[in-house]
Amino acid sequence: MRVAFARALFIRRFMLLLDESANHVDLDACVWLEEELKTFKHILVLLSHSQDFLVGVCTNIIHMHNKKLKYYMSNYDQYVKIRLELEENQMKRFHWEQDQIAHTKNYNAKFGHGSAKLAQQAQSKEKKMVASGLTGS
Repeated sequence: MRVAFARALFIRRFMLLLDESANHVDLDACVWLEEELKTFKHILVLLSHSQDFLVGVCTNIIHMHNKKLKYYMSNYDQYVKIRLELEENQMKRFHWEQDQIAHTKNYNAKFGHGSAKLAQQAQSKEKKMVASGLTGS
């Protein structure tokens, strides 16, 4: 396997695709491969479950989710930290939106059939919710 990796690296292709390459070699070869890939100046597409290997090699991350690519100009550790922060912020936003929906629905149920002014305010809040995409009804 070392010979195959050495051949692939020393030919200096413009792009190298490695799929779980750290799984197929012993520790010494894995360390050697990591050191070689650190100096690889071309396109490297690397698939790996080894976080230590990713930390040692990756300088830019492309994450694919829902058929969309998102670029992270960081190493693997920073990528993980940024993704966790984004997910936490997304969950906070979701819970805030759910609170807004519940508040508006309670307001509409309470005042939607009262005086004309309160009913108009309830309808206005409902229209704002639909316009902002918080609810479909």
